[in-house]
Amino acid sequence: MTRRSRGRLTIITAVALAAAVVVVLAYPRGAASAESRTITVSAPASTASCMYCHPTLGGSDRGDLVFDHATHIVAQCAACHYGPAHAEGASPTPPMDSCFTCHDLRHGPQGLLASGECRSCHPEPAPLRPATHVEDWRDEPHALASGEGVNRCMMCHDAPTDCDSCHSDEGVDVGPMPAMYLSTVPQVSADPTVTIDPDGPVTMAQCTYCHADIDDFDVDGLIFGHSAHLERAYRCESCHPVFPHGPAGTQRIEMRSCYRCHSLVHDGQGEVATGECEKCHTEDFELIPPDHTLEFLTGEHRERALEDAAYCSQCHTSESCVACHNGGVEMADGTESLPVIPADHRKPQWASEHGGLFLAQEGLCAVCHEPASCQTCHLTTMPHPGTWMTEHAKMNGSLTNDCRVCHSDREFCQDCHHDSVRSVALIPENCVECHEEMKTEPATAIKVAGLAEHAVHFIVEEKKGEPYYCDDCHIGFGSGGIHVVNAATGPHDMRICYECHGALDYQNILIAPYRGSELCLRCHTDLNI
Repeated sequence: MTRRSRGRLTIITAVALAAAVVVVLAYPRGAASAESRTITVSAPASTASCMYCHPTLGGSDRGDLVFDHATHIVAQCAACHYGPAHAEGASPTPPMDSCFTCHDLRHGPQGLLASGECRSCHPEPAPLRPATHVEDWRDEPHALASGEGVNRCMMCHDAPTDCDSCHSDEGVDVGPMPAMYLSTVPQVSADPTVTIDPDGPVTMAQCTYCHADIDDFDVDGLIFGHSAHLERAYRCESCHPVFPHGPAGTQRIEMRSCYRCHSLVHDGQGEVATGECEKCHTEDFELIPPDHTLEFLTGEHRERALEDAAYCSQCHTSESCVACHNGGVEMADGTESLPVIPADHRKPQWASEHGGLFLAQEGLCAVCHEPASCQTCHLTTMPHPGTWMTEHAKMNGSLTNDCRVCHSDREFCQDCHHDSVRSVALIPENCVECHEEMKTEPATAIKVAGLAEHAVHFIVEEKKGEPYYCDDCHIGFGSGGIHVVNAATGPHDMRICYECHGALDYQNILIAPYRGSELCLRCHTDLNI
């Protein structure tokens, strides 16, 4: 049956605009304008409500339908989309009723607005018979379906030829069918107000309006379920730091984001989540990336590893690297691997320097080294477990030399160790509990220079009438600020000592003895000066 051209009447029955579901959209971060845009998505669709996620609106990808938004752009979106374009996890296709508000309609002197021929939109071999029209549709089924009215039937049927003649022959007393199809706009139900801010933290509330089933998606080779992660109370923003949808398309998270939990061993809690590939990837998924060519495996991977070690560590452990880097292993091209030892590791000062580099995260230690390899030299667990801050206090200072390999700047330790004695008096009672060496008499015999320098000032109270306090010399004690005349020389600038030793006060009285070289010779008796 073909659609016949004839005049029709368009009737708008009712449009109850919804209590709007509002999406608060802002310009992308860093854009020139920080002003937000408010877009109503529960009301009939509009260009403004679509363009944030769909900067280009193309045609249909269905083989049974010829359609392109571009050819319809002069018409209002709501003329076809009676409700929101996305709702309850679905993207409803506009009913064919909306097409007949223009197709097969003659408008005065303009004539036919758009073709009413079926094949103009439904090319061969697309079937024209609706799926609801079962084999015996001509008999009783179509009569039962007419309970909702027969107006929609007239989109395809010519009443006198297709309906009335048959009813007359069959003796069915239903009267003549409508002479023409009357275009109507359905009533749109009201929805509650929902707001979404793509510039705010990602939450489930932002997703469920369009994704009723958050796990209803299919990515080749991936096994993933949001529900398994929600059950563990993970926040959406932990994996989605920014709103996933935008003009550039859907932003999927990188696999390295998964490794913040997967394969991570949390001290005392064990493995947070499995690191086995098969738990997240299907059996047919190719685990070896396409860029891992023969050339990459036998040499070119060095550049990638130095540039982005985190990329390699997603799949490779230090064992897989060390096995080859130690030499004597057959590589992918059949040759034998040679030992790989970084040049800086051969320098004499490496033993004392590598701790600071490790703390500054300026090396790729984990590529070759595991905690066990650190233990061959270090007395303490390396890297430190999560409980180290409380556990190392039980060592009673026995690991001091081991600590200094990495923590060469003692201020790092002082921030905690001296926290309880900020601004206290420099007297034995406040020091010897932790530093027994400071009991030594005379104080100049103490071997540790820093302790000797402090201990010799215990006797100040006898002459001055009150002791020194930490803040007298250390400005911003424990925060890295040291009172020195020349900051470039650090805390060992002796000029601070001569602010008292050999200096006179305002009454022209000597503040402290030992001026000039005399002060040095109190401890350095072999200087011959």
